[in-house]
Order: sequence, then structure tokens, then C-alpha cells
Amino acid sequence: MKFRLVTVVAVAAALSFAAASSAAARPLGHKPAPPPQITGSKLQAAMLAPAAFGAGYTFLKSLNSGRKLQSTKAKDHVPGMSCGTFEGGVFISDFGDTAGAVVRYSNPNWRSAYPDTILLGDEIVLQFAATASATTFYNQARAKYVACPSFSTSSGFGPAAVTNISVAKTSVAGHQAFLVTQRVTFSDFLQTPFYLLYLYVVSGTNVYELSDASGTNDEPSVALMTRLIHRVQALYPHHS
Repeated sequence: MKFRLVTVVAVAAALSFAAASSAAARPLGHKPAPPPQITGSKLQAAMLAPAAFGAGYTFLKSLNSGRKLQSTKAKDHVPGMSCGTFEGGVFISDFGDTAGAVVRYSNPNWRSAYPDTILLGDEIVLQFAATASATTFYNQARAKYVACPSFSTSSGFGPAAVTNISVAKTSVAGHQAFLVTQRVTFSDFLQTPFYLLYLYVVSGTNVYELSDASGTNDEPSVALMTRLIHRVQALYPHHS
């Protein structure tokens, strides 16, 4: 299930509009319960409203994996994907994630302030069945950005070139995170490049992403990412 998000093509379209106990302390044969899981439709309910990202921002589109948990069998594998394919969209329930949700928001008034404005952005949550699976995807995603310092693709405005300015490790509310900053130029459109920025966070069984497309280098908000993580975490039942 693939949803086109903040990509060269999507932006071009927008321009035209707790501590664990030791094993010895557990009874023989005891197996820890698996982490709690919720559905994509419930994840969707926790997403931030577009207005949280800026005054006048509006809802553009959304997608979630539905009212049932999805298979943990991966349909796509990040290491084997091309740069354009991986960065050309966000995939819901394709990497073995059991649930996912995404919302795209837009700024309908971007033209009046361009380039000093954000055109559009996305918020994404992917839930995996285990912490190790979420961490694996997170690490593979970071490795893919590092392995794609530059690539060319096509868009509604002709050929486009994407260049990674940086892929930097960081943290958000104590969780592992990385920030990708990219510059995109069109050979047949716009006199100045615009920027794509992606903030990824892994927290427990979930991988979160905030991204935006802007005329200048506007980083996704750490405060808003923290709010999104807390809202999603509040959906899970207490689990011992």
C-alpha cells in the first residue's frame, strides 16, 4: 500500500496548486507478552491537525492501514530499493509494519511568501510487531539516505535533481532520531531550489516521520514531533 508524499513529483504538483527483570527471576516457561498493537485507523485518530503546523495550513490527503492489523511479512525491502523508489513515497504495511497512518497538509497561500514559506508536509507513523523490527527499519531508512547522496528523477515540470545536504543523527524526547536535508532543483522550472527535510524517530515499536517542502531550509518541529509521539503512545493500553 503506497502513498505518494513529499517527493519531487508531489512537490511539483503542489507548486502547480521501563527496566526488564532478569530471566532468572521469571518462572520457568514464562514468556513475556508481546508489545500491544493498535490499528491504522486508531493511529490516524492521533495525528496532529494541519493547523498545528502553521496558521492557515489545511488538510490535503491521508491514508491508514485500516481496522485490522496487517501481516508482518515485508513486501518491500529497503536495502534493495532504488533511491528514487524509496524516496518517491511512503509505504504503509509494505515493510512488515502491522499498522500505519499518514496525513499530508498544505499551505494554500504559499505563493504570497515564497520562498520564505513551507509548501506542504507530512506526518507518518509506522507500527511494527517488535521493537527490534522498528529499529531495523529505522536503521535501514537512514542507511538508504546516506547511500543516496544525489539522484535524478522526473516530475511534472521535467527533470529534477535531488542532492542530500546532510543526514544527521539527533534525538527527540530521548529517542533516537535523524534529520535529512535535501536540495531539489528543476531544469525547466523555478529559478531557485527548494528543500525537502525529513525527521525520523524510533520509539519502541513505532517509527515516526515529519517532513516538509519549503523554499528555505525549514526543519520539522521537534516540539510537534514530541506531541505526535505522546499522542500515539496514549492510545496503547497499559501493558505489563
